[in-house]
Order: sequence, then C-alpha cells, then structure tokens
Amino acid sequence: MSTDAYTSGPVDRAAEDLREGDADAALAVAVRSYAAFAVHVRFDDGMTEEVLPVLWSVIPEEERDTYPERLEEFVTRYEERLVRLYAEYGPQSSIARHGRHELLAHPVSLIALERLSSVRFALAARWDGELPDRWLNDLCGPWGIGDIL
Repeated sequence: MSTDAYTSGPVDRAAEDLREGDADAALAVAVRSYAAFAVHVRFDDGMTEEVLPVLWSVIPEEERDTYPERLEEFVTRYEERLVRLYAEYGPQSSIARHGRHELLAHPVSLIALERLSSVRFALAARWDGELPDRWLNDLCGPWGIGDIL
C-alpha cells in the first residue's frame, strides 16, 4: 500500500488499483457482454477512464476478485431487460442522437447498471461531485429508478 493510501480518497485508490490491472477481468466481461446489446459503435475510452474508478470504488475489496462472475450473473438475469434498454436508449437509438444517455454508448455502462441495482445510494454518494450528474441520472430513468442526483 502506498504512503498516500491513507490521504487519498476512495476513487483515487480505485484508480490506482485500475492502473495495476485489478479490474481488467470485469471490464472484459462488460466489453464482451456489451456487444450482445449494442450495435458496435466506436466509443470514447476517456469516458471509461473517468467512470470506472468511481464504479470500482463502490465494489468492496473483498468482492473484487469475484466481481466478474457477479457481473456475468447480472447480465444473464437481466438479459431481456438490457436488450430493450439498449435498443430504446443505446447508441443507435433516436434519443441518443440528441445527446442523451451518453454512458449507454460504453461497455462500462453495464457495470454502472449492476452497481445501480446493488448499491444505488453508495454509488450516488461516490458519484456526486466526481462525474456529471446527468450521466448517472440518464441511466436511472430507463432502468426504472428515479433520478438519484
């Protein structure tokens, strides 16, 4: 553990873990699964780099090794719902052409949806002030949750 581990925030510590490759398996599940729901589009890796540390920071350290399996279970459980969500709000939808639901154009959106389903208030608390509110709120409505930020 680095000397600044005690002075940096949870998102900073999660970003360090990500640089060390701790989330590679979870991100691989997200990318592979995303292809089943959204027509291939080019997405900006910058958004993934911004969002993933916040998402990773609300996954308890003791659960991170098994998180890829948890994400796969989530995708399997909600497959039909995810198909509809990405069809209606995903990157090829008419609403996306108006600049809404940007996060749904990225595989990391699957991790965000899983975290919304599991720990929505912890995610909202960590997201607040770190990332644009609309990115998270744009997921909430279509997922059946009212705005949380």
